[in-house]
Amino acid sequence: MRLRPIAITAVAALALTLGWPSAAFAAAPTVSFFTIDNTPLTASISMGALTLKADDTSAVTITFSEPVVGFNNADLAIENGTLSVLSSSDDMMWMATFAPANNVEAPTNVISFNLAGVTDYFGNPGVGWTSISYAIDTKRPTATIELDKSLLGIGETTTATITFSEEVVGFTAADLIVAGGTPSGLTQTADPVMWTFTLTPTAGFNGSGSIGLAPGSFTDGFGNSGSGAAATFTTDSTRPTASISMSDSELTAGETSTVTIIFSEAVTHFDNSDLSIANGTLSDVASGDGGMTWTATFTPTGGISDPTNLIVLNLTGVRDLAGNFGAGVKSSPNYTIDTMRPTATISVAPSALAVGLTATVTVTFSEAVTGFDNADLTIENGALSAVASSDGGVTWTATFTPTANVSDRTNVITLALTAVTNASGNTGVGTMSSNNYAIDTARPTATIVVADSALGIGETSTVTIAFSEAVTGFDVSQLSVANGTLSNLTTSDGITWIATLTPTAGIDDNTNLIMLDLGGLMDAFGNVGSSIGISNNYRIDHLRPTATIDLAKKALTAGETSPVTVTFSEAVVGFDNADLTIENGALSAVASSDGGVTWTATFTPATDVSDSTNVITLDLAGVRDVAGNPGVGGETSVNYAVDTVRPTASIVVSDSSLTAGETSRVTVTFSEAVVDFDNADLTVENGALSAVASSDGGVTWTATFTPATDVSDSTNVITLGLAGVRDVAGNAGVGSAVSNSYSVAAAPLALVVTVSDTTLGAGETSLVTFRFSRAVVGFSNANVTVTDGALSPVTSADGGVTFTATFTPAQNTRSTGNVISVNLAGVTDAFGASAGGAVVVSNSFAVATAPVPEKTPTPEETPAAPTETSGLASTGTDASGVLAAGALLVLLGAAVSVARRRATRA
Repeated sequence: MRLRPIAITAVAALALTLGWPSAAFAAAPTVSFFTIDNTPLTASISMGALTLKADDTSAVTITFSEPVVGFNNADLAIENGTLSVLSSSDDMMWMATFAPANNVEAPTNVISFNLAGVTDYFGNPGVGWTSISYAIDTKRPTATIELDKSLLGIGETTTATITFSEEVVGFTAADLIVAGGTPSGLTQTADPVMWTFTLTPTAGFNGSGSIGLAPGSFTDGFGNSGSGAAATFTTDSTRPTASISMSDSELTAGETSTVTIIFSEAVTHFDNSDLSIANGTLSDVASGDGGMTWTATFTPTGGISDPTNLIVLNLTGVRDLAGNFGAGVKSSPNYTIDTMRPTATISVAPSALAVGLTATVTVTFSEAVTGFDNADLTIENGALSAVASSDGGVTWTATFTPTANVSDRTNVITLALTAVTNASGNTGVGTMSSNNYAIDTARPTATIVVADSALGIGETSTVTIAFSEAVTGFDVSQLSVANGTLSNLTTSDGITWIATLTPTAGIDDNTNLIMLDLGGLMDAFGNVGSSIGISNNYRIDHLRPTATIDLAKKALTAGETSPVTVTFSEAVVGFDNADLTIENGALSAVASSDGGVTWTATFTPATDVSDSTNVITLDLAGVRDVAGNPGVGGETSVNYAVDTVRPTASIVVSDSSLTAGETSRVTVTFSEAVVDFDNADLTVENGALSAVASSDGGVTWTATFTPATDVSDSTNVITLGLAGVRDVAGNAGVGSAVSNSYSVAAAPLALVVTVSDTTLGAGETSLVTFRFSRAVVGFSNANVTVTDGALSPVTSADGGVTFTATFTPAQNTRSTGNVISVNLAGVTDAFGASAGGAVVVSNSFAVATAPVPEKTPTPEETPAAPTETSGLASTGTDASGVLAAGALLVLLGAAVSVARRRATRA
């Protein structure tokens, strides 16, 4: 319910109109009147049609219980459709037209609106929802037509299937439109949306036909008419025929021909099994144009000569795309074949050739040939004179001369027939080889090998004399031996001979040879040798190896190494580190770069050793010279000293608990006297150290430690880097030494709080400064207590030493003796030192933001309070006059309400 006030001036105007004297209202109080509307707003919806199909519309009427304002299409929710713009002539009944959406099938739909969005003339909103339900089916039935077979040959039919998108009514065979054929047996299947019939092509029809449905010939259950559908088919009543051609109709050896089969139309089921091939083979037929033109390659049979040949096609196994079979056979044009190739035999006589002998070579072909010459022959180990024929090209002869200095039992002459042509132009194929012939035009030679080329004391060596072939007439007397004798000459094959070389005693000679004169030896073919065989050089050595050992550095400290050189009297073998004994150190693997005379390695002394007498010892018994002579006894190096003990140290801070102003003695004690030690080798935490000094030659060093100010740290050490410290021998320390832990305590944390403006009036603020004795953490407004005002967040611009904030005094306040206090609980310096729960206060300040109090008035000066009256009280008139005026105002209110509704509607 809403109440609307009506101004009293309207009442006065009405009273004057009625003739009431104006004096009647002269002393009247202000009076308000109201129109009361507490009737709930309701509405209903109706539709002209509650079932809608395609192209239907429906009138929609919304009727309110009283006129409304603010109602339009935006207040409505429309399902599956659209509504025209709402209109009304009385603001109570509103009209529009509903059009359903296309292609929709929905049995339940609503138009609804929320009454809360609509008000009557008095602004009262409706309550609840109003709706109406309706059904929509605007989907038109559609259909598709499918054919089991769309290409029909002679005597064929096909089954057509019509599938509707939904069940239809009114569909009969009369609705079928067929061109080029006749439908029959239209039947609805078990599936109510599927129909079938048989299509028989029109007799003699050749081409494309069609099937269609008459538009509007069927409807669905809602009465929506369907759209047509179509399918096409093709009939073919012509049988396929063919022609066959060959690109080459005269074929010789090695030739092929392209065979082309052209059908009158595209065909299927055609392959090589439909073809008969005379004197040859055909590759698989293939088509590149969909089955009309087919090609393959014909290869004639080898070794054939036939002037009459055909390729025959049996058309009964070939079908066109409509399934029509061909009839009869089709033959290619005649083609001739001659694939006979020439062959040959080759003889070489005599077949055994020594130095100075030749042979006759005869090549006999199977028929007369042309194009044959020496370039067609491959000759092994010899040369052939030009071939020539005296019988028209069947038989050819030449003279073979063997190559000098050759010994080969297996040789042939090979003829390449590919360059030889008979009268038909056929070339030969492959190769033909002669009988084998043996050649030995090599005079015997020999190699002599002394197995052991370095002969020591008591040694002998096997000597091998290997001839190029078996020889006769050979014995030890034909050998010349330097500084020794040969014995026990034997052979098992006449080619390889073995003997024993015994060197002459007491000889030391590096150059020795065994020589053989081959002039008195003959091979099996009678060829006499003509050269001298010489052995490899051999050495005779009866001296034993000796050695010297030297170290480049004779005094070694930690980290140092020294080259070691072992020099032998001659090159040796069998020498390695196992032959050496090393004192107080290790030696890298010995190696030689001059053939075994000089050997070098690197000596690394053992760690933590101090020994002035050391040697390297060589056992010569395990070392042999090249001749195999072992050394005897041992060799010792020069003496070398080893000192690899590194200095260590301990550090003691005598006072391990230091406060501000205290110092402590620091003592560094080394394991031995050191040099190069100073304060640069020390790392001191939270303090400074005076220069270290020693009074005992460098073993003990002392200094004074002074802790840093304003630092609190319970764990501190002094660290010595030993790498910069050396003992007297020069050994540098390694790693580091660390002192005992000591603590450093800084002076107590202090704070000064300053309020810059000590008298604050209305609208004023003051800068507040919090200055600590050193940087702190953990300080915030939570530590600050402020009276009679507020403090902005504290901030620091110098890393936490000085914090500032702005104090704003409270309004309407007057006070003096104010302070800002800080509780330092939780505030620490960078090292964790705190001031505990100390409280620090600022300087005093005053707040004067309230006005100075005025003088309190006396009772006589206090004005009288006005007399209160009720909202409807009046003076100067009687009650009856007021009631009359009230009645008039009610009537005036009703009139104004009607006028306002009309104005709104307009």
